[in-house]
Amino acid sequence: MTFARTIALSGALAAGIAGAASAEKQFEGVELKMLAIGDTSVTRLAPIVGEFEEMTGAKVQIDMFPYPGLIDKIVIEASANNPSYQLMWVDSPWVGVLGESGALEDLTDWVKRDAEEIHLDDIIPIQLQENTWQGRLLAFPASGMIWHVNYRKDLFENPDEMAAFKEKYGYDLAPAQTWDQFIDIAEFFTRKAGDTLAGKTLEKDFYGNAQAYSRVAGAITHDFFPIMRSFGGQYWDDETGLCAIDREPGVKAAEVMKELVAYNPPDYLGLMWDIRTGYMERGEVAQSGYWSVRTVRLTNPEEAVLPTIGEAGYAASPTGDGNPADTMTGALSFGINSKASDREKEAAWAFIKWGTSRDMMRRFAEAGSGVSQFHKSILSDPDLQQKYPYYKVLLETQDRAQRRIFHPFYADVEEIFGVELNKYMAGETASAQEALTNGCTKINTRLKVFPLDMRQRWIADVPAAIFD
Repeated sequence: MTFARTIALSGALAAGIAGAASAEKQFEGVELKMLAIGDTSVTRLAPIVGEFEEMTGAKVQIDMFPYPGLIDKIVIEASANNPSYQLMWVDSPWVGVLGESGALEDLTDWVKRDAEEIHLDDIIPIQLQENTWQGRLLAFPASGMIWHVNYRKDLFENPDEMAAFKEKYGYDLAPAQTWDQFIDIAEFFTRKAGDTLAGKTLEKDFYGNAQAYSRVAGAITHDFFPIMRSFGGQYWDDETGLCAIDREPGVKAAEVMKELVAYNPPDYLGLMWDIRTGYMERGEVAQSGYWSVRTVRLTNPEEAVLPTIGEAGYAASPTGDGNPADTMTGALSFGINSKASDREKEAAWAFIKWGTSRDMMRRFAEAGSGVSQFHKSILSDPDLQQKYPYYKVLLETQDRAQRRIFHPFYADVEEIFGVELNKYMAGETASAQEALTNGCTKINTRLKVFPLDMRQRWIADVPAAIFD
């Protein structure tokens, strides 16, 4: 039985949408298509889009494609005079290139107009800022996320494992606060088939960590950047607008990842996001840092084995010295094709309001198959925090969160550093410094042809006009 049949639409949601669409179904005859991927915000919504049609008259078709290459499809669609897709799934680092190209409609005026309806003051501000370019809001969060650590709570609290760890390393087993501790834990839990883990004999190898090292679509850079940030690193030099990734924090981050290779699955060089997170979902790894957008699966036995064999724990990402540091935030969002017709744009905005509404997010959460949330009232709800313990981490860590990279050359950074870091991890490059310097040199060669004031504008995080 489908999710659409098992979950009834809440009265609050129905009332909210009734206010957005008239009794005459104001968008009767409008057909919308969304260019998307299989993110949880999309997979939860796709089975119930018929409800939106019933309320507004607009038909919505969601087409899901692989992540690699999706931004290119969006750019092509936004350059067509008669686009096939009016709605776009947007990863927040893309707003730079999409903003410069004019691909996405500015949502600022709509958000200001409908601020009360969308509970604007209840949305974590950094999640909205994630979707801005030069102060313009180009997409609306559908999944708000941070980088954090998921771990095997049942193993970390096992008395035998706790005693063995304390004897070997001289301190208590607990979620790592520093990267040195994270490496110790990864080493400790790496076991071979036939070894004992929590009193049971392993039938297959068990890994201390699962990291994304694939160069495809820059998967490795998505793991590298939050570690670099935890050491105090930044992407760009404020004065020159050029690459700053090859400085000390970046080198330390790359060296951490290199040291963790020994405790990762043997296919580490090919691990992308969903492949890497699969190890935690199957209960085959002790800890793994990744985006909270996939964490929602760890409490759902229909999507993960772990809830049936153990228990997941959640913690803030480690830092270089153990003191709090800015983590990375992110948003997976819905935007509107700037080339859509005016009527399509209005219908698309109504769909975004419906699909990302606080009522819809609470509905998903209470149904047991939530998305990575971005409303303060939902994340702070005691009952939901008990149901989803990672909500507390998700809420608290965003007090010290910075945006991900949002530069128009983001795709170049992702590709170039994906290759250079992957080569370093594979042993093809002698040192972290060499790998990162190679990457910065290639990026800077492209950036230096642009005027200084343009480079500085590209790295400026202008506050969203919706906050005025």
